[in-house]
Amino acid sequence: MSESDSHNFNQLKEKIKRVIDLYEKEKDKNVTLIRENHELREKVKTTEQSLKDFKTKYDKLKIAKTLVASSNDLHDARLRVNKMVREIDRCIALLNR
Repeated sequence: MSESDSHNFNQLKEKIKRVIDLYEKEKDKNVTLIRENHELREKVKTTEQSLKDFKTKYDKLKIAKTLVASSNDLHDARLRVNKMVREIDRCIALLNR
């Protein structure tokens, strides 16, 4: 083998070594990115589940608030009906005199 062939061979060997090193680095990056992607997907699932739970709680709270408001309205309505009944009783009493 001549000196230029040897030199070319060594250059090729170095280039192959660099390509292999670059490949290994990219492979490691890929593994890291895949792991990160998986973690982020899990985080998204957890966040979506939390959002769903909060929406359910919010809907229940709205229903409970509506029922509480209805209870107050119901109480006011009962008071008004009782007042009307007393007025009717007074009218009947006046008519019976």
